[in-house]
Amino acid sequence: MQYIYNNLSLELLSVFVILQSFVVSYLVVPRIIAIVKIKNLMDDPNQRSSHKEKTPTMGGVAFFASLLSSLYFLQAHDSQRLSLSLVIGLLILFYIGIKDDLVGVTPKTKIIGQILAFVFVMDSAELSIDTFNGFLGIYELPLWFSYALGVFIIISIVNAYNLIDGINGSASMVGIMIFGIFAFVFYQTEDYYFLLLSLSCIGCLAAFLRYNISKKKSIFMGDTGSLLIGLIIGVCTLRFLNLPVDRLVAADIKYYNKFVLIFIILFIPFVDTMRVFLIRILKHRSPFFADRNHIHHIMIDYMELSHVQASLLLALFNLLAFVFFYVANLYISTITLFVILGLFIIATTLLVFYYNRSFAVRRNKQRIQKILDQTPIGRKKKRKHK
Repeated sequence: MQYIYNNLSLELLSVFVILQSFVVSYLVVPRIIAIVKIKNLMDDPNQRSSHKEKTPTMGGVAFFASLLSSLYFLQAHDSQRLSLSLVIGLLILFYIGIKDDLVGVTPKTKIIGQILAFVFVMDSAELSIDTFNGFLGIYELPLWFSYALGVFIIISIVNAYNLIDGINGSASMVGIMIFGIFAFVFYQTEDYYFLLLSLSCIGCLAAFLRYNISKKKSIFMGDTGSLLIGLIIGVCTLRFLNLPVDRLVAADIKYYNKFVLIFIILFIPFVDTMRVFLIRILKHRSPFFADRNHIHHIMIDYMELSHVQASLLLALFNLLAFVFFYVANLYISTITLFVILGLFIIATTLLVFYYNRSFAVRRNKQRIQKILDQTPIGRKKKRKHK
């Protein structure tokens, strides 16, 4: 099997990787659902939940199986032997994710696990950001700073991705969109290992999505899934930021513009996390305090969209934002692109704030009116109008 795989063309390899990861995930998920139901390891709905019934969790176990099988077949394109490091990193986060889904773990434990996973994957030269090539007047980076930057990027991405997993389909659809963009970029830069890694994630997420949005066989990816996928997104991000100038030119990306583009690729997870953290801090709460202020909650609570509609809208918005900035990167300067990015973030944040506030005011008025209608005075007024 490995021999046949090694002799396939890139196009056939791409199709094989997607199908292989899709099939593994598609076959494993129903078995997870059955086991979780038998063992009664269901996610109970609470005040901030978007579901009303007990739902199986730990769908991320299917991701783990799918990614392990994919990494086995990716060895032929793994010149830096990154696959082994990734397996160790995935094992660490898989253990933490399973434990969190079953009994819960503290944010501190999660962060320690993410740092340990990073230590192993950073062993690859392809992921080490050791220079800014003159960006902000910075050239070579000290080793300690390179590692600190890598830790910050991995932790930020893993937790941001975890936080958008609040409704059915959101993390899956946004994840598919993110890996689709990475696949496009890595194909252009001829970085085939990361191209195939991105495609394998698309396959396993697509298979999981079929169950995630199902009414009869619904399942959540849980922290097991969001931590694993978040790590792969972080790894792809580090590789993107570490791409040499000549490869970026091949993808029609100006070197300094990559900092804008990577933010846009991860726009929904990053902006939503920063906005929610800021709101919580302003309310003198912990940034990790759970609430229903996320964009996806606003879309289903106030805009009354379904889970699938809200998730699809978020993914499409992120994709269109990337297309706009990717095209703009070809024609305008880096400074102008940064200014546009800043304005785009402000405009998006204000738009979400406006809708959140206006819909909240309308809902409060409706609740007050409903209470008044149930009083004797309210009932008398209704009779008069009749």
